[in-house]
Amino acid sequence: MAAIQHNSRLNEFVVAIGHSLLQYADECWPWVNTTDADAHVVIHRLAALQRQEVATLVELLMQRERIIDFGTFPTDYTDLQFLSLDYLLARIIAGEQILVADLDEAVHACVDDAAAADVLRELLTTQRKILERLESLAKSRVAGAAVN
Repeated sequence: MAAIQHNSRLNEFVVAIGHSLLQYADECWPWVNTTDADAHVVIHRLAALQRQEVATLVELLMQRERIIDFGTFPTDYTDLQFLSLDYLLARIIAGEQILVADLDEAVHACVDDAAAADVLRELLTTQRKILERLESLAKSRVAGAAVN
């Protein structure tokens, strides 16, 4: 019974992770000069990690014979055009911080569903690493700008 109760929450994470601002930035990479190519590589790799997380969630929901709603990107993202990479990066980090907090809460809420709790713990660990890497990228860009 616990698994049934948590399936909706798991599907919410399919949408939240699969359509995060990190995913949007990877798909709609902003114009940047050639010195920002390294940031593009980092964003692309981190987005790929998130897509793996979505696959893990989808696999669990499919095992539970659940119809999966993959959602769409928020329409607010379409307003994020012609922005600096640093501004966009700050927004991505803010979104990832919310996602980490939501995952942390969900891990505690799903203690009666071992399979969901295990998957959510794994996702939380990966999301924390993604967040740390994004924060490190942002700091290095600020430090690099100060030098120039």
